[in-house]
Amino acid sequence: MKITIWSDFMCPFCYIGEAHLEKALEAFEHKDEVEIEYKSFLLSPDAAHNPDKNYHETFADLKGTSVEQTKGMFENVVNMANDAGIVIDYDTAKFSSTIPAHHAFQYAKEQGKGNEFFKRFYKAHFAEAELLSDEDTIGRLAAEVGVDAKAARESIQDQSYTQKINQDIQEAGQVGVQGVPFYVFNNKYGVSGAQPVAQFKQVLEQVWQEENEQ
Repeated sequence: MKITIWSDFMCPFCYIGEAHLEKALEAFEHKDEVEIEYKSFLLSPDAAHNPDKNYHETFADLKGTSVEQTKGMFENVVNMANDAGIVIDYDTAKFSSTIPAHHAFQYAKEQGKGNEFFKRFYKAHFAEAELLSDEDTIGRLAAEVGVDAKAARESIQDQSYTQKINQDIQEAGQVGVQGVPFYVFNNKYGVSGAQPVAQFKQVLEQVWQEENEQ
């Protein structure tokens, strides 16, 4: 079974969804026969880091809401993350472009480290206050999952990876992705959003059964 996941490192529901899917897979009898492939998606293509504003202020400006409204929304997300067993800390997180990190992800994917890269960068962004647009940060984090730091940094300026990101986004549009996370099971069963663990378990069992009855 193959699961294709469109995601962005700054997407909290992608991080939560990943935790839910992992728990569902732990209980799945055929988990060793499941292949997962991540694909790039850009939630905020024009995002930029402003050191003079915190995450709440930047997001409020972006969405045209008040800081208080943003804090209330983030509080719900933080609670969902806690329930999923992961940490999201918007008080320290740094809002930034994820495009440089996606360049490095595409390189890491070529090296067979795409999934490890995605998981590491989720945590770096949400729990460790890392700046994902910083080249040295990207190189250091990439090295932690076995990707050459120098090559990861160099990939940021490589236009071939811009093309790969755009291909992923174009493909997302072709399969009807309107938001992330978006999961496609065996190239034909689509699931949107950070579904509960029970829902992922049901989908895994259903897809496996249908595919192996043929």
